[in-house]
Amino acid sequence: GYGGRLMTPIIDEDRVVVSFMSSSWGNQGPPLHRYVAFDKKDGKVIWWSAPGEKPFDTTYAIPVVAVIDGKRMLIAPNGDGNIYGMLARTGEKVWTFKMSLRGLNSSPVVDGSFVYVCNGEENIDTTEMGRVVCIDASKTGDITKTGEVWRVEGIKAGFSSPALANGRLYVLDNSANLFALDAKTGKQYWMHSLGRVGKGSPTVTADGVIYVGEQNGVFHILKDEGDKVVSLDKEEFQGPNDTIDEIYGSPAIVDGRVYFMTRYNTYC
Repeated sequence: GYGGRLMTPIIDEDRVVVSFMSSSWGNQGPPLHRYVAFDKKDGKVIWWSAPGEKPFDTTYAIPVVAVIDGKRMLIAPNGDGNIYGMLARTGEKVWTFKMSLRGLNSSPVVDGSFVYVCNGEENIDTTEMGRVVCIDASKTGDITKTGEVWRVEGIKAGFSSPALANGRLYVLDNSANLFALDAKTGKQYWMHSLGRVGKGSPTVTADGVIYVGEQNGVFHILKDEGDKVVSLDKEEFQGPNDTIDEIYGSPAIVDGRVYFMTRYNTYC
């Protein structure tokens, strides 16, 4: 990968999939955002795929796997600003959705045939920065126009990935504003300011409790109460010598415990 920068690998069936920017020789000479699938048992290469155009940025959006319309697919935001649907077992491109003039850094979430993805940079067809989009991923080809179900303009969520729970999409923008949107229509139910910088993605439980960190060392526990959100708890963490213990990642919730990492520590 370019400068050694790799995305987090994912495991699907018997494959380990890694994506990165690369340029080497032969048919891999041009600089492109590439995906490679290895056999997880012996490391042999199963397929290579480079579905996109020349990338604008080094990006870190981890692809997700979903079965859509009977096809096992890899849903992959790309360094060229597009999202691609690829067959997970072969790497073959099924569809393209063009979204941003810069690379995409947030991972998508999938519900049935619907894919939700965010962007914090220039949009391809408006002068506004940032967008949240719902895509019908059952289509094929260039689905930029035909596959859009709804969009919300102006939400600059370039780093945090959305969370989907209880029919709602939760999106944290770059300025740490948390939005609750209707997953079917994009209607906004409420917006809540967590602080100044949003990087880590929220995690939402079945009872509507939201766990999310703000970059400046503040961790929030919130409750979605329909047309409003209430704060249940807020904790501020400090690093050594009274520095800010920054939070960039997402919390994991298992068996009644919440785990998350800060710059200097791991908490339960």
